[in-house]
Amino acid sequence: MAEERKDITISISPKNKGVLILLSSLLGILGVDRFYRGQVGLGILNLLTFGGCGIWALIDSILYMVGGLPSDSAGKWIVDRKTLELFRSELKINV
Repeated sequence: MAEERKDITISISPKNKGVLILLSSLLGILGVDRFYRGQVGLGILNLLTFGGCGIWALIDSILYMVGGLPSDSAGKWIVDRKTLELFRSELKINV
């Protein structure tokens, strides 16, 4: 049987997941990762509470590293370069 290729359109953010992980690991206590994602309200809350005394920042960092794909404020997925290449080879994407 021939393989059927489905036309699936997904939206990818121009932001990079590697940058998101780096910001979260180094400056997560200041909420910089939330500002990068476009979540200004959560970024301010994170800044005022110093990342929930570091706990919120630590959880965010772990989730970005091992969790699913995070999204930006527009609902587009934030992916790394390797995942983006995989998507480009298999699917139609909107960047």
